[in-house]
Amino acid sequence: MINIPDDFFLDADDDLVDFLENQGEASIRETYQSNTINIENGYKLLNIQIVGIGSSFLLLTQKTSWDYLTAGLTAFIFLWTWCAIHLVHAGLSAKVRALIHSPPECLYTETYKNITDLNYQYLRNNGYTGPKAVLPVLRRYRLKNLTDTADELRTLNTTLRKSLDRARMVTILAPVIALIASAITFCFS
Repeated sequence: MINIPDDFFLDADDDLVDFLENQGEASIRETYQSNTINIENGYKLLNIQIVGIGSSFLLLTQKTSWDYLTAGLTAFIFLWTWCAIHLVHAGLSAKVRALIHSPPECLYTETYKNITDLNYQYLRNNGYTGPKAVLPVLRRYRLKNLTDTADELRTLNTTLRKSLDRARMVTILAPVIALIASAITFCFS
């Protein structure tokens, strides 16, 4: 996680603030879109797993004796069930997600309403070169919020991607492991 001070962008001029705001918002939108696609793909995989688990369970309930096919189906059901639980828990469960835009009451707080010449002097001592107006100051502090939001979404994207990759690998390997379990059971029965 990037850790920059709140007044990091105070010395930026208005053109740079415009550019950084646009870049920050674009980065957040792209990361949010990537997260949305990852979540949609996760749900598609989960649907396939639910159908596979249900079908395998129906086949398993039709068996009257324990044999090599039962061992393979049991391994398959276990792995896909574990994978589905992991997918829901690690990737698809509801999480607190950052907002791209801040509500007005969070931006225009009492601090900004009551800004004085002494506050502007403090800001100038910390690198602020803009006019004595609330909006330019607020925009510079908002850049810190955009940075934090983009960083949170990138962290979430990494978590989603890793979770989905693991789930895909187990989904692909489950039939192979089930086949191995069936073969071992067949050889020893």
